[in-house]
Amino acid sequence: MARSKDKEKPVQIIDAAFSVFGDIGYEATLIRDIADRAGISSGTIYTYFKDKKDLFRATVEEGWNRFLAQIRALAETGEPAETRVQKFVEIGFGNLKHSLPLLRGMLFESSQENLLQGKLEEFCALAERLVPTRRDRTPLSAGGRRSRRSLIRLTVVGVLFSAALAEPSRVDAEIDGLKRTITFMLRGE
Repeated sequence: MARSKDKEKPVQIIDAAFSVFGDIGYEATLIRDIADRAGISSGTIYTYFKDKKDLFRATVEEGWNRFLAQIRALAETGEPAETRVQKFVEIGFGNLKHSLPLLRGMLFESSQENLLQGKLEEFCALAERLVPTRRDRTPLSAGGRRSRRSLIRLTVVGVLFSAALAEPSRVDAEIDGLKRTITFMLRGE
């Protein structure tokens, strides 16, 4: 029984870390805050993670893995393209709203900036599978394969930065506006 608890402890810690980093951001978070949220001692966290930076990296990694698993599963469904695109937008913007403080940590904490690169590439590759092809005449589907890939990457990065730079009082409005714009672009209306 002790072994299963040991295997579950890092997940418990990461779940608490996601919540605390999300509530107050990377800089303001103390290991003690995460331990309190997880209902464990600070020392227990250090059994599994070297320091706050290591825990943040693990939290970001887990958040990306969960998000990309949702997108991957969607890309592999046999649903009609229009349905998949709509679900893609919903999943993407739902996760963006939920993970915005972690995103800000990845974008604006110089020690954390490399956390975004690999996962962003994977996300763009999945987005490319979901975005309609050229025959659909949508802005994101025009041009050759390289142009399309660059346009998708530019769009994704633009959305991430726009949301991350939004004033706290305007985050919801900014994300809703970005979502409407992306939906418009994908539908070609």
